[in-house]
Amino acid sequence: MAHMRQMGQFLLSRTFETINARCSLQSVASAVKKTKDKVSLATAFDTRPFSQKKLCIGVCAYNEEKNIGLLLERLTTQQDLSTDCEIIVACSGCTDSTPEIVKAYRAVDARIKLIIESERKGKAEALNNIFKRASGSEVLILTNADAFPQPGSLGKLVKALDDSSVGAVAARPVPLSTGKYLSSLLVELIWDLHHKISTLESVKLSGELCALRPFLVKRIPPNLATDEPFIEMLIRRQGYKIGYVPDAVVYIRGPESLQEIVQHRRRIWTGHLQIQRMEGFAVSSSDFRRIFSMLVKSFRSNLRKLHVLALFIAVDLYSYLLARQDIARGRIPFIWETLKSTKTKLARNVKDI
Repeated sequence: MAHMRQMGQFLLSRTFETINARCSLQSVASAVKKTKDKVSLATAFDTRPFSQKKLCIGVCAYNEEKNIGLLLERLTTQQDLSTDCEIIVACSGCTDSTPEIVKAYRAVDARIKLIIESERKGKAEALNNIFKRASGSEVLILTNADAFPQPGSLGKLVKALDDSSVGAVAARPVPLSTGKYLSSLLVELIWDLHHKISTLESVKLSGELCALRPFLVKRIPPNLATDEPFIEMLIRRQGYKIGYVPDAVVYIRGPESLQEIVQHRRRIWTGHLQIQRMEGFAVSSSDFRRIFSMLVKSFRSNLRKLHVLALFIAVDLYSYLLARQDIARGRIPFIWETLKSTKTKLARNVKDI
């Protein structure tokens, strides 16, 4: 009996040792996995100088013959880009000389690449072609063909990505004066709200100029009315933050008429409502309480411009109601109607900036 008791104690002891060993191995494996995850996140991006990082710049263009040359000139001469950088221009169903202008610049600068889409399928599909080509890059910078980054803005965006917790960063869009009093004030108010919300509340990713980690965004649905909210959602849901660099300025051209402002805001609201319905995700600039709070703060000390505030509220509310109607009827403007006033030549506005 004593012998059996000793044998039982021995077997029981070995069993507990085995269980403890297995638990210990599982703990170690778990710890190793967590460590690997942390290391991979921490080393997802390094702090090498801007000129040593492999960059890809993506530009979507539709009939931008008046602007694309100036943009390419500013990118290649004012942003200190490395020799292995790529500037990919996706010409989507262009019926003007945009592709020929890009080819002319490509002939003198091998960094410029051209994608020609024979059929215009919308900006989201053009972006998907850029995402595919940029998959081997460390940073993908997106800008519009009618936007003009201030010298050094790209480097400031890339620098902000040294923080490994940041998946994308947005620049600050600054509208150029159109020379038309009311429309200029409205456009300035819209982008000032964008700036204040991104600075004081929650950053809203802006497609006018932004930088992101390409491995976070492989493809987006081709039928999106606005691409930025979906890209922002993808990045946030993978555990990364969206950064904002107000010193990285990009100059843009706003609509010159109330009709075009309504057209533009209607599409923006349609895109926001579309993403909310598809994914339950809302960008910071679609929160009416947040917008109203910022408006009150902005106009509290400047009562002389209350007429601009009243006009903005009327225009944006009307645009929002039209967008709700579009969503209810299933009309998603993923192929944008061109705002003609934003396609005029900007050389006279940005030449000395």
